[in-house]
This record gives sequence, C-alpha cells and structure tokens, in this order.
Amino acid sequence: MHLWCIGIRGFRRLHKEGHVGLSLILFSPFMLLFRSLNADMTYVLITCVLMAAFSSLPDIDIELQGEYGIKHRGITHTFLFGIGVGILLGILMSYAYASLGWLMGFIAGFGSTASHILGDTFTFEQFSPFSPFSSMEVSFGLFGSSNKIVNNFMLGLGVIVFLISYEPSIFWQIFRTIKEISGI
Repeated sequence: MHLWCIGIRGFRRLHKEGHVGLSLILFSPFMLLFRSLNADMTYVLITCVLMAAFSSLPDIDIELQGEYGIKHRGITHTFLFGIGVGILLGILMSYAYASLGWLMGFIAGFGSTASHILGDTFTFEQFSPFSPFSSMEVSFGLFGSSNKIVNNFMLGLGVIVFLISYEPSIFWQIFRTIKEISGI
C-alpha cells in the first residue's frame, strides 16, 4: 500500500499498512461518539481518511536521513512534530471547511503522528517521542517494523473496525454471513 508515493526518492522502503490500520482503529471510537452526537458524518469521515493518509508522514525522515542532519525516529517521531503537523493541516483545512476545518485538520494531523508514534513503540528500535522536553526513549520490542504479518493484520483489523464503527449494522451482516457459512 503506497499512500505516500511522492518525495525526494519516493517512499519505497516504508511499511505503511500497519500505521494506516492503527490510525483507523484509534479513530473509530470517535466515529461512534460523533454518530451518537448526530454530527455530520462527512466531516468525521474526511478527518478519519486524512488521519490514515498522513499516518506514515513521520517516516519521511527515512528519505531525508543524512540530509539536513535528520535521523530516523528523530524529530519527526515526536509529539511536538505532531502538533506542528496538526496546526499546519488545521490551517489548510480551515480554508476548505470554515466551520470545523481547523479542528478536523488538527485532529487528523496530530492524530496521524500520535498513532504512528504509538505503533512504533511496539517495535524493537527505541526513540524519544517527548523530545525536546524529555530524552526518555521508548520501545516495547515486540516485533520488527518490517514484519509483514503484523502490518497486514493491523491494516485488516483497522479496516474492519473502521467499517463497523462507520456503519454498525455491518457487524451484524458479517456475523450472519459467517454463521451461515459455518453452519452454526
């Protein structure tokens, strides 16, 4: 899955599937909340899609390694970077959607970076997401970032959770189909 195909040399080496899936999983409860508040689901859906689309943006540092003193899992893997992305995307979105654009953009920009950081904490490589305020490094060391099984599982789970939270009746349709196929 190549959501970020453009760049200095392209993003051929990135593993986006897991980050897209995790961002869908993390945003899905908000879809249920906004649905219960009778919010315009168009805004909610756009925010979720933007969050998923930008979920691999922190890995732009892979392409910029060695240039400008940037290292992988450095400044682009911090909550401060996420705030910056959120503000920038919020400003851009406020032009398209005057009433909720700023909030949509900020949630999508910050949320995409925060979900990326969360996903990377499960991998082996330590990094400092609270830099420059803290040099504490984090890593649960559960799997490698290039683990295709984990990345594809996260993407699949994210799509399922997203579909169920976007249209809860899908869950019952899937359940009935599985029940019919299995003969239970």
